[in-house]
Amino acid sequence: GDGSEEAMLIGQAPGWREIATGLPFAWDAGKRLCGWLSVAGIGVDDFRERWYVTSVGKCYPGRAPGSSVDRPPSRTEVLRWAPHLLEELRLVRPRLLLLVGGLAHRFAFGEAARLDDLVGRELAWGAAPGASVLCLPHPSGASTWLNDPDRVELWRAGIGLLRARWAEVGR
Repeated sequence: GDGSEEAMLIGQAPGWREIATGLPFAWDAGKRLCGWLSVAGIGVDDFRERWYVTSVGKCYPGRAPGSSVDRPPSRTEVLRWAPHLLEELRLVRPRLLLLVGGLAHRFAFGEAARLDDLVGRELAWGAAPGASVLCLPHPSGASTWLNDPDRVELWRAGIGLLRARWAEVGR
């Protein structure tokens, strides 16, 4: 984004495909996320053009050792990039903030933050004053959080809140 957006999404870190294409959420997780956003009434064009998309980690952290899965940024990497993310929040001043995935949730709400306590609720975060803060699980196929029917209801509540807040902000 260019910083004029009223909606912001914070994810974990770019993957290698995002680095190659320059497009956030460019592969399987992006397809799933765009499907979720569509359910919330947010089209792909609106998301790509009217949302400021960033991440806790600012560069591709690489693969987990011995794995084909991207690793999350380390604590050291999160600490290194935290001032940059906090400055983005200060400059953009979003009215709607969507945190996607556990790393973004823990960055905002501490190490003890749990999806079950965050998804489906409207939250506040001191780093984003005045913003409606919403959380969703990571849309990667590696996440099993949505396999539990009770959690699907939390997800639906979260999507409903996202729809309502986007209707206010995205006019």
